[in-house]
Amino acid sequence: MKHALLGVTILLSLSAATASARSWYMATDGNDSNAGTLEAPFATLPYAQSKMSSGDTLWIRGGTYAITSYTNVQENIYACIFDITKSGKSDTQRTAFIGYPGERPVFDLSGVNPTGCRVSGFYLHANYLYLANFDVVGIQVNITTHTQSENVSMRRGNSYITLDNLAMHDGMGIGVYMTKASHVLVKNCDAYNNYDPVSENGIGGNNDGFGAHVRATDTDIVFYGCRAWNNSDDGYDLINCYASVTFDHCIAYKNGYDADNNKRQDGNGFKAGGYGKQVQKEAFNCPRHTIKNCIAAYNKANGFYANHHLGGNDWLNNTSVYNSAANYCMVNQQSWDVATDVDGYEHVLKNNLAFNGGTAYRQINTNKCTLENNTFLPTAMSMTINDFVNRSVPQLYAARQADGSLPEINYFALKESSPLYALQIGFQFDADEITGIPTVAVEESADDAWYNLMGQRVDIKSCKPGIYIRNGKKILVK
Repeated sequence: MKHALLGVTILLSLSAATASARSWYMATDGNDSNAGTLEAPFATLPYAQSKMSSGDTLWIRGGTYAITSYTNVQENIYACIFDITKSGKSDTQRTAFIGYPGERPVFDLSGVNPTGCRVSGFYLHANYLYLANFDVVGIQVNITTHTQSENVSMRRGNSYITLDNLAMHDGMGIGVYMTKASHVLVKNCDAYNNYDPVSENGIGGNNDGFGAHVRATDTDIVFYGCRAWNNSDDGYDLINCYASVTFDHCIAYKNGYDADNNKRQDGNGFKAGGYGKQVQKEAFNCPRHTIKNCIAAYNKANGFYANHHLGGNDWLNNTSVYNSAANYCMVNQQSWDVATDVDGYEHVLKNNLAFNGGTAYRQINTNKCTLENNTFLPTAMSMTINDFVNRSVPQLYAARQADGSLPEINYFALKESSPLYALQIGFQFDADEITGIPTVAVEESADDAWYNLMGQRVDIKSCKPGIYIRNGKKILVK
């Protein structure tokens, strides 16, 4: 699986994210009466944050931090274990909370379970944040009716947040959940084995791996290189999302099951849109999501799912195999004021691969979608198991590389000897390269005329990474 980050992202190198004013340290054997240095580290994250200034970095030494208390309650319901409120100064001077290089801290939240409260592990209420290289485990639920807990929450309208190489697992909460946030990059993060056996008789219906349900005014939400497996609901969920989201080189495996392979709730791999199949208050501009170079395998329901969306999405170079319902289900709602299912319209499906499973596709209006070079539409392509390099499932959840990137994955990659290989179908062929959008470094053309997608001239040297127009062509700056 390729690891070049292409798309509209806010890619940050570790050096840029941690070009901070001062470094602080905490450790399992630290003490909050210490100076917070490498030799004399703090013991707790809340105290360390109180000593930090805007743009500082907290380096968290390895080991397990058994947490037994929370900081405060937000929104009258969320018991926030770590209420992160220290904003950074800019893209190049973010406030950072990072696992110490070569070590892996683990925050065990199983000891925090306040009666009548939802739990948020890391409640992000600041701008220009960078969180990287640690695990969050054991988050709890105690409310028996409809509820949810969240390992990482973005609910207060903050911006410029990067989560990098985090793992949220073996708990009762959603991995990452956002309702109000802009310019967010969730990069190389894992969410797995999350199941709530307490609320709603243990159906596990609020245990997605990742959920983005942001406002129409929120922009630039990207998931890159992430994995979701054995979450009892969906892998990735956009059911209440009113702004465009990109999934790029992400994996969804066996969602809808718990860690013991018991069937639980929905179990879609990528649930890209929809509004609950309900009449809306008024017509609105439905967001167009992008799902590219992703893998969905063995999910309880659909691999790639439009979920009654009110418009189309772009589905490019994805691989979907052995999903129980359909590998691709593009069902749409008829209109904002008619909550009736219709075959999917306005979708673009290009270079997608489907193999086995309940059915290759369903509910696609072939006259109202753009369908090019898929193994199932516009015409079915012949293939056998011998067309593929590797069918070994464990590589989908194997250990990440040292820099946090995905392991080398050739799961259901096409052999060069396969007739389909030349057609560049599936996750292994980068969608951005196939569409012909060139990528350049800013320095290469910094003196030319550049425009954003609104047609406004911009100073490219000071712009965020993204897609711009130069000489009548789309250019991806990263």
